Amino acid sequence: MTSAVVKAAAATPPGETPTPLARVRDLGIRHDGATHPAPAAASFDVARGEVVLLLGPSGAGKSTLALALNGLIPHAVPATVEGSVLIDGLDTAVTPVAELSTHVGMVFQDPDAQLVTGTLLDEVAFGPENLRLPVDEVLARTEDALRRVGLWERRTENPDRLSGGGRQRLAIACALAMGSPLLVLDEPTANLDPQGIEEVYAALGELVAAGDRALVLVEHNLDAVVGITDRVVVLDHDGRTVADGTVDEVLRARADDLHAMGVWLPVSTLAALRLRDAGWALEPLPLDPAELRAALETVDAPASVA
Repeated sequence: MTSAVVKAAAATPPGETPTPLARVRDLGIRHDGATHPAPAAASFDVARGEVVLLLGPSGAGKSTLALALNGLIPHAVPATVEGSVLIDGLDTAVTPVAELSTHVGMVFQDPDAQLVTGTLLDEVAFGPENLRLPVDEVLARTEDALRRVGLWERRTENPDRLSGGGRQRLAIACALAMGSPLLVLDEPTANLDPQGIEEVYAALGELVAAGDRALVLVEHNLDAVVGITDRVVVLDHDGRTVADGTVDEVLRARADDLHAMGVWLPVSTLAALRLRDAGWALEPLPLDPAELRAALETVDAPASVA
């Protein structure tokens, strides 16, 4: 549990549950022309300072759900929506996207689709400027956001000079500068090389350590994200919530079920599942290479191998 979650809980009167930053209830979304909703009935909460990993097989509606968290669905993307999404108590179905943008920051797969200006400084300042904030506050937010992702020293450069990972870090800075307490990232490393992935998750790790943002992550590269995740929410093929718990409760304890469902798992966990099928007694299942190595060093090889 992150420090911010602990602080939020401590600030809540005894006997009362902290009000979640995001509350999704029985959310079903059917795009125009579609015959079935995806997601169909998603429900989960996101607490302040928490990192929630949203998983599910292809077609479950993860990216669609992400668009509903800041009101792009239904305000910009036509769709029939059932259930509800509340962000800081605001109903996204009736709250304008412009207002929701100060509560939810979005980072998509392709950072180039979000970049529009000629320098890193101008890019990050663009959002706060459109909020008509005082110049001093715009500059302060811009500097803070660029420093958080390690790009302040390159503020005068054109975004085109950045690597893929650098441009994605810039997109994260743009979201941070809006002051949004919730950051939603939809497969932010999908188009990046290993170095770019490392850069992005190093930046996200520092944000998590600061404890002042909640994150919802839709991600296939679980090896990079498991280390910063507080909770895992899983949608099934129909887009219904079938698991909601800690990394241990979901990824370790239900790895077989998730794999059969078509949900991505960490590479080390997949390797351990295959080794276990071959007779290796690997319990609990490892989630990263270090855990896999340690597990193999402490168990005896099956008779067929020995």
